[in-house]
Amino acid sequence: MKMFVSLTPPTINEISTNPKATKQDSVMSRIEGTATPESEKTLPVPTDLPTEEKHKAYTPLISERAIDQARPLKVIYIGAGISGILAAIKFREAVPDLSLTIYEKNPELGGTWYENQYPGCACDVPSHSYQLSFESWTGWSKFFSGADEIREYWNRVALKYNVREHIKFESRCVGARWNDSTGKWFVQVVDEKTGSVFEDSADIFMTGTGLLNEWKWPPIPGLHTFKGKLLHSASWDSTYDMTNKEIAVIGAGSSGIQIVPALLENVNGMDHYKQFWQDNPAAYVEYRKGLELELQTLYSKSQRSSDLQRSSRVQYQADMQRRLKEKPELLADLLPDFPPLCKRLTPGPGYLEALTSPKVRVITTAIKAIDESGVVTSCGTHRAVDAIVCATGFETNPGGGFPIIGRNGVNLRKKYSERPESYLGITTNDFPNFFQSLGPNSFQGAGNLLITMEQVHAYVAQIIARMAYDNIGIVEAKKSQVRGFTQFCEKYFERTVYSAKCASWYKSSPPGSSLEERKSGRVVALWPGSSLHALQALKKVRWEDYDLQSYDGNEFGWFGNGWIFDEQKLQIDGAAITHYLDRTDFLGAVDTKIGSEV
Repeated sequence: MKMFVSLTPPTINEISTNPKATKQDSVMSRIEGTATPESEKTLPVPTDLPTEEKHKAYTPLISERAIDQARPLKVIYIGAGISGILAAIKFREAVPDLSLTIYEKNPELGGTWYENQYPGCACDVPSHSYQLSFESWTGWSKFFSGADEIREYWNRVALKYNVREHIKFESRCVGARWNDSTGKWFVQVVDEKTGSVFEDSADIFMTGTGLLNEWKWPPIPGLHTFKGKLLHSASWDSTYDMTNKEIAVIGAGSSGIQIVPALLENVNGMDHYKQFWQDNPAAYVEYRKGLELELQTLYSKSQRSSDLQRSSRVQYQADMQRRLKEKPELLADLLPDFPPLCKRLTPGPGYLEALTSPKVRVITTAIKAIDESGVVTSCGTHRAVDAIVCATGFETNPGGGFPIIGRNGVNLRKKYSERPESYLGITTNDFPNFFQSLGPNSFQGAGNLLITMEQVHAYVAQIIARMAYDNIGIVEAKKSQVRGFTQFCEKYFERTVYSAKCASWYKSSPPGSSLEERKSGRVVALWPGSSLHALQALKKVRWEDYDLQSYDGNEFGWFGNGWIFDEQKLQIDGAAITHYLDRTDFLGAVDTKIGSEV
């Protein structure tokens, strides 16, 4: 099998997305245009009751709940990837009786780790950091473990926390609309098995689909006229046999650099650690801490003027030179002209070495078009191939792959189209009771993304608990705070290498922008600080940054009915009732004359 690898981006700006993503176009158009009849219904208000009676019925001064009892509350969550699993864990910790429904378009959980099954698919951060802070696993067989092991880890977590009971599989969300009259989100879902559309509603709506959910074909003229095998890294056909085939791989991102060596059967492992860690959990925790320390202290690389940034550039160049020693002429073409971290760093074990193989031809000339039999570059050269592998990534619009309509008909995708504005990457104004995992300015360019994802869900869990126990009906970020966070991001990234000139999915630019314009786009994907900074910022909710409204018009509804929940049980739990004595201490005999114990 021979292959050539294209490292240059396509020269055309139009985006051609995954056809499956537009399967429900007619349904989505209906949702964007007008709300469904059910979503326009309001709470019934009887007219035949005296004013005093209506007040007692609909805004009771005395809540019919105990002061420590949650009011009925429903959350709809989109996506059963890592974010959805975290939601099930964190939200139920905060409100045990919460009604939670997670809609997942795939037949299994795992999100990107379910969808991406291309050869060599693996984590591009160390496996021992790519796990929950509160759930360690010693079963990793590699430093950068493959997708199969990652799926196994998250399935184990889901099993332990009974996550599946909340998931409705093969259920694709195609739209969501806020209704001011009812204070609810109305969500439209397609049953992938039957094609039928149904509607559900909830007090709180959250998406966990992230930015890397809608895969896209590269915008290359003639791509779909190719008569050979056309594959995408995010929609891999494992039945296709590449033995003795001529292969073209387009793209050199995190997927492309894993696919190339995998097709050449390059393997890296670290099996000798596995049994030791299983028998010594304390040693494993220390190893995790050491690895985290190394990751967290690398953040200064992102600062333009830091010594670590300057030294890392020299270090990376020397490393590339060493790994390309069999074909040193490749260094000039492969060495970036931008500083490290401007684009996402990907370790790519074996990638550079694979490029030096006599089987591989590295093509740096831009692709002009694709025809029935192969690839045409801008210099006019035609190369015939049997298969084309597109490792060209995803649509990165944080507005979601379906219409989300907030107050006054505001469409989230349109709101986010040029410069997404959010509050802490989690929510935005005009979208009450709406939250996002991995929304605008929430990713990590260096550090640990998973711990920030944990903290995001712990943060939203605080809001859910406040709504459940304190009689809050609506939570909406103040416009001033949304603008403040956005302005901070703009200024902060000026001092970092993330804003250096490079084409990166970290950045956003207006539709139709040229490559040079995209290189100078605004940084809209990354958190403006380290992952440790994110943990501190999201530790507790600053309620003064939100507008709050009570659930039923009763500002004193949090006070309950004069009882605590345990007092109302038929069989009273004495330990729960007398909890205030759990931490009592004992004084010794005291000599009151000298004020000391005897």
